[in-house]
Formats: sequence, structure tokens, C-alpha cells
Amino acid sequence: MRLIGLSTNALLALCLAGCAALPNNGPSASTIIDRANDTGSDKQGASSPYAVVDISENVVSAFERHKPPGFRRSFNMNAPAPTGTLGVGDIVSVSIYEASSGGLFGTGDLGTGVGTKNVQLPQQQVGRNGTINVPFAGAVQAAGRTPGQVGRAIMNALSAKAIEPQVIVSLVQNTSSVVTVSGEVGQGGRFALSLKGDRVLDAIAEAGGPKAPAYEIYVRLNRGQRGAVINMADLLAQPEENVYLRAGDGIFLYRDPRSFTVLGATGKNADVEFEGNSLTLAEALGKAGGLDDQRSDAAGVFVFRYENACVYDEIMATSVCSNPSDKRVPVVYRLDLKEPSSLLLAQRFYIRDKDVLYISNSPSTEIYKFLQLIGTGVGIAGTGASFSQLGR
Repeated sequence: MRLIGLSTNALLALCLAGCAALPNNGPSASTIIDRANDTGSDKQGASSPYAVVDISENVVSAFERHKPPGFRRSFNMNAPAPTGTLGVGDIVSVSIYEASSGGLFGTGDLGTGVGTKNVQLPQQQVGRNGTINVPFAGAVQAAGRTPGQVGRAIMNALSAKAIEPQVIVSLVQNTSSVVTVSGEVGQGGRFALSLKGDRVLDAIAEAGGPKAPAYEIYVRLNRGQRGAVINMADLLAQPEENVYLRAGDGIFLYRDPRSFTVLGATGKNADVEFEGNSLTLAEALGKAGGLDDQRSDAAGVFVFRYENACVYDEIMATSVCSNPSDKRVPVVYRLDLKEPSSLLLAQRFYIRDKDVLYISNSPSTEIYKFLQLIGTGVGIAGTGASFSQLGR
């Protein structure tokens, strides 16, 4: 290998050509940015594969304004459900009182044997047709009515037969107004809703609470054909998401530890799990061992993410998203740590589950690696020249 006598320009050209062929641990900052704008005739007018967005005050402010859809927005119910109505399968008791003896139900005295008479009917279940049977009143509609309404219906049916009847209907066992809680809880099962109205956390507590830390647990609420998921730590931190339950709701808890991946010129490349409810970009860089002083480009800190389309529209101020959906847009967020203010922004930019944090190599790193490579060859050539002189 002979490099003696090469001009500076020729050596520089050789370096630039050689750097392109050197092994690397990922794309450079300039490559990432150039690829975002890589459209034209060779792409036949295709759109960019992703968007590059600089992390700025506007970006972090947009994230702080935006909240992903949770239970409140998905179900839009903040008030307790109408409760107290009977349903198919409920078990009820019926007590009938008459003003004096000699009536239909004169089997028992209340007091001295003279005056009001009463009868306690056997407990019965509301049938599939929604009715209960009462002697001399026939089938009485119970499903969809409160116990008081059922009592008045029975009283009206007996008014022409009994002596000033009074009726009390009581719910003995609630089997129709229940919710199901299952998954990563202490003891799952079906739980009856109380008359005051129960919320999601009430049902989870009734089931023994979650088995894992809140930040690792996700709560799914199913209601009819609709469903929504929220992290339990967010459910605890945002009281408005703790919505009231409806009969037939299903709650499922599952464990899914959140993590992000670190690649590039950092202290370590690894998959790192969250250790709390939230993780900022500054904390993520710390967990990754910081930037490698020998290789990293401080202006090339990138976060690769599939962003919610509505969030992206808000960040880019392109339009107002009126129909939130699960559509995702590939976005690469860039942070320039050469700017001191970026350290403040990094404390307000939050890492999400499955984000990829990538630190690009400094441009000088490639030249340095190339010079190291050819330096070995120059040393061999120089050694060979010395031996040649010694042999003369």
C-alpha cells in the first residue's frame, strides 16, 4: 500500500470515499434527515417514508395539551347509570298487607289478632319473560321496573279483591346488574352493582386489586361492541377516567411492562423497561448511559415512533382531527443537545412504550475510523521501506 506523495485533496477524497464503505452501527444524522425528504423521480412522486420533527417548545406543548382517548372519551358517561331496576334472573320477595281480617291474605296477625293482616310470599326469580307470579294478581311485569313500581302494580291488581292492600317488594339477590372482572387481579368474578353506582376502581378493588405495579397493568373496559384501554397508573392519576359502570360491563386487567430500545452511540445498546409511570427523554438518555464522547453526534439524538395521526396533525398544525382513530404516522423526533435549552425540553418530552432512541455517530468518527484503518497500512509500508534501506 503506497500513500506517500498523495496530495491533501487526493487524501481527503480517498477518506470520503472510504468512509462510505466502513462498517457502522446505524445511519448518520444527515442520512436520516435526507431520507425524510427523499422524494422525486426515482420515487415516482412517492411520499416521504417518515417525517422528521425537531423537538421544540411547540411540540412539547402540543403533547401536554393532548391526552389519548381513555374511558371518559370512549364512553362519554360521567353520571351513575339508572339503578334499582329489576332484571331477568333477580330473586325478589313480596309481602302483602291487608287493612283488616277477612280478606284474601288473612293468615297472620300484626298485633293483637284484630286489624291488619299480612302474608309473605315465597321468594321467586324474575322469569325470562320478565314477570313474577302473584296469587290473585297473575303475572306481573318486573323486569325494567323498580321494586316500588312492581309493588304498586301488584297493589293495583289486588285493589278490587283484597281489603285496602299494601305491597312491599324487596330485591333479595341481584343477578342481572353485575359486572365481570378478570385477568391480573386477586380474585376475579362477577360482582353486583350497588344502588349508589360503582366505578371502575370500585370493581377492581372488589376483585382484590391488581397483582402487579400499576404502571405495568393495563385495564380494558368492554361495553357492548365498544372497548377502551388505559394504563392503570393513568387511571389512578386521572379521576375523570374512573367512569361509572353499567350492567354487563367487562373489565380485564393484563400485565404489559413498557420498554424502549436504545441504539447507536450511547453507553449501552439495550431494551430498557420503564421503572415508573412516566419516563422523560432526559431520563431515558441517563438510563442508556449517556452519549458516547468518542463517537456520538450531540445534534443527532432521535426518537423513532409511530405517532397517533391526530397528535401529528396537532403538532404540524396541518388540520384539526375531528375523528380520533388508531391510525399511526411514522415520525422521527430530533433533539439537538448542542443547544442548552434542549436539556429543558428533554425533561418535558416523554418516552412511550416501544419507542426507539437512537444516537447517531459524529461525522468525524467515520473519518477517524478510516484513518485508523489506513494508518495500519502506512505503518507496514514504512516498515518495509526501512528494511529495504538496511539491506543496501
